[in-house]
Amino acid sequence: IPFSMATVKRRALNQHLLERFIATLDLEPTLIKSHPNYSTLCDYGIIAA
Repeated sequence: IPFSMATVKRRALNQHLLERFIATLDLEPTLIKSHPNYSTLCDYGIIAA
């Protein structure tokens, strides 16, 4: 299965940033992570396959 290391790194960075925003703004992580657009935010800027 081909993959791009840049995509893996970008997704990890996006998830890390979202975690920081959730913690800093004292939001409810369960509600945010269960939202349908959460995966879209994690995939922002990745290389399309």
